[in-house]
Amino acid sequence: MLSAIAALAPLSLIGVALTARSWWEGLTMAFGYLLALGVLRAWSLDGYPRHAIFALVFTAATWTADSLRGTTFIGFVPLALVGGMLLLRTGRWRIWVGFFAIGVAAIGASGFAFRPPTWILFASYVVVPFIGTLFVFGVILTCEQAWLIARRLDRAKQIEADLAVARERVRFAGDLHDIQGHSLHVIKLKAALARKVMRTDPDRADAELGEIRRIADETITATRSLAYAHHELNLVAELENAKRLCEAAGLSVEARFDGDPGSATHPLLAQVLREATTNLLRHAHPTSVWITASPVAVEVANDGLGTGPDDVPDDGAEMSLRGLARLRARVENVDGTLEITRTPERFIVAARIPADSTERTKEMM
Repeated sequence: MLSAIAALAPLSLIGVALTARSWWEGLTMAFGYLLALGVLRAWSLDGYPRHAIFALVFTAATWTADSLRGTTFIGFVPLALVGGMLLLRTGRWRIWVGFFAIGVAAIGASGFAFRPPTWILFASYVVVPFIGTLFVFGVILTCEQAWLIARRLDRAKQIEADLAVARERVRFAGDLHDIQGHSLHVIKLKAALARKVMRTDPDRADAELGEIRRIADETITATRSLAYAHHELNLVAELENAKRLCEAAGLSVEARFDGDPGSATHPLLAQVLREATTNLLRHAHPTSVWITASPVAVEVANDGLGTGPDDVPDDGAEMSLRGLARLRARVENVDGTLEITRTPERFIVAARIPADSTERTKEMM
């Protein structure tokens, strides 16, 4: 719609400047365009604003006055703009658009009641308004169809992003189930066995209880490792997974790994990559994503509506950064850094952990 106004308004205003006989006529015409712009600003695909009817009445009255005075024959354009937008909200606009164009032309012909008709006047006040109204409506219809397509694509993109996040959650849930499901089942069986032999074979019951404690400790360690990205989280694998997630959401992705893929990497780097990817899919609206990883660093940048730590516009965006804030504390605990940067073009999450910290972590594990 904005394209329609931007394309038609300059030409129409030039026509008014060339044909208007007074500043009052030009001012009235400009006010009609402002009303059309006001209708456009409050426009939606679900209906029209209340003041659209007033705009329609005012522009119709202005065009009628111009026709009766025989001043400018371009005065029909605001009426065509407002009327065209209103017609698109009717269920039978294909029928009504013809009648509307005839009505605009009929208003132009009303001026012949006060002056003799000529071929030039007939062409200026009847033919041009009729054809011009159809042309304006065609421009509005084209813009609205493009708007509809863009909204459908945006919804499809959002659905794909939600599905990508859901798949990631399912994958994480599967990892958690793999860790805890088998262990809990074994604990259940051994607890039942220990209870059964508690009176008849106390030594056997004590051994089973010790085994239960060992399995519980191992399960807790494995679960903590999963939460802290130590369990089966590999930076190269996470890089490929992040690329697939972004591509599934319809984003343009550039991902690369600088260095030897077999080199030791700190598991927190993979966790930062996973968290940053999830955040941009859920809370930003990017079109392109750039991911760079190495054995000691990872950087995730996108051109969506990200938020920086010093520029948080709403509570939802602040919530999206809490996971990264927790990761920042953990990265700093291993002498690393995690920076969140916002520029007019990109939102960047960058983490770096020295190689010696990675070696110390490997030795502790």
